[in-house]
Amino acid sequence: MKPAEPVPLIAIIDDEAAIRDALATLLKNHAFHVCMAASAREALDLITRERPDLILLDIVLDESTSGRESGLDVLRHIRTMPSFTPVIMLTSYTEWQVESLGLGAIAFVTKPWDAAALIGQIRATLNAVSQIRREAAAKTYVSVLQIRDIVIDTETYRVTRGGKDFDLTPLEFALLTFLARSPNREWTREELLGRVWGYEWVGYPRTVDRHVAALRRKLGLERDDLIETVHGSGYRLSP
Repeated sequence: MKPAEPVPLIAIIDDEAAIRDALATLLKNHAFHVCMAASAREALDLITRERPDLILLDIVLDESTSGRESGLDVLRHIRTMPSFTPVIMLTSYTEWQVESLGLGAIAFVTKPWDAAALIGQIRATLNAVSQIRREAAAKTYVSVLQIRDIVIDTETYRVTRGGKDFDLTPLEFALLTFLARSPNREWTREELLGRVWGYEWVGYPRTVDRHVAALRRKLGLERDDLIETVHGSGYRLSP
């Protein structure tokens, strides 16, 4: 009998008890384990101690006290830790989206959140990270891929181009790695969602377009340079 998969642990970091409780109920109803913190200091202690699989992090945290660390400060600390943990930012302030994603958050969710979309994003992210880790552990594929001057290291989660490091989200990294393993093969958006996101997407297939656009922007690629659009269908990687 195949051993049961471990239940993912999700950390909820928010200074409002009502939001923590609502998120905890939602996550537990979808069979996740939960741990919680209300401040930046509590968050860092919790993350170090519990080592969650994914973090839901409020941007503002305690705005009533000056000098307190924000969620963005916590995100900066998380990104200096030796082990990678995906972070989804939570906030009512959409103007923080660019900065939070630029610091390495994998997604930005505006309060009040859509429950199905949030659960879908969590599952997609966990699947992408676990898929990369399984491949690295099983040595099913070579751990380092090179496409032109782009080097993808699946053991260290690093992508470099011309010696310069690029900070990709787990889904961006998984998508780039997947395309790089099958150069010149065309994939529809639906196929990419099934292979990379790993479940039936609760939103719409155009989410693939957003991730491809982010990859092109971060890697400094022109449209259809390396990652080619197959019009009316999807994408292929053309070395």
